[in-house]
Formats: sequence, structure tokens, C-alpha cells
Amino acid sequence: MDYEQFKTEYQQVFDSIDNQPAAHFAPDLVRLRSMAAAIDSPVDRRTAENQIATIEDVLSYDDEPPLSPAMVEAVRAHARGNAADGTPAERIARAEAAMAEIGRIADAADPAEQASILDMNESLYMLIMALEPDPQ
Repeated sequence: MDYEQFKTEYQQVFDSIDNQPAAHFAPDLVRLRSMAAAIDSPVDRRTAENQIATIEDVLSYDDEPPLSPAMVEAVRAHARGNAADGTPAERIARAEAAMAEIGRIADAADPAEQASILDMNESLYMLIMALEPDPQ
């Protein structure tokens, strides 16, 4: 089999990922793996295998549990704190307020996800550092 045949089949599967649940693609993945194994060129075979892995990665997002209410609240706070409108001083104040809110959310969250929630503060801190005027 040549790589171009595989690529056509791969693209059809990849383009339809958004339209179906992950379980729908099990037969397609088996078929693509079989096709990839039959590719003569080792380089093209490796490329095909990597492309199949990409599909598997995308489909694995369906298997992840939904976000907890605390995580959803923290993501929203982070988005508000990371908004790009306003003066640098307004943006710094908004980011600092978001960091404080995220801290409160983490304190009340399930212990298993507290660290993940608090990790959102790192990017806000970096934003604040980038927006603060340089001391002369």
C-alpha cells in the first residue's frame, strides 16, 4: 500500500471526529492501523502511525470527566483576570483580584484538585509581572 491511499482514508476519519463520539471510531482506527502496517516505506509507515496516534489523542478528550463546579468557577475567574482590555493598571488590578478569587475557590475545592486550581495563578502572576512598569 502507498502512503497517499492511507492519507486519504486518514483525512476522512480525522475530518469527521467532531461529529461522532469516540467509541464510533474504534473500527476506523483498526482499519487505519492495518493500512499503516501495510505501507512499504518505513518513513511513511512511521508517519502514518504518528497520525493515528494524533487521532487517538483527540478522541481521548471524550474520555476525560467533565470539569467540577470549582474548576469551572476557577476557569471563569482566570478568564476575567486575563482579559486584554483596559490600561495596564486596570489589567494588573483585575489579575490580582482573579488570583485572590482563585485562591478562595481552591480553599473550598476538593483537596484532589486544589493544586490544579492554584496553578492557574501562575499565568496571572506572569501577566502582572509583564504589565508592571520597569523600575528605573
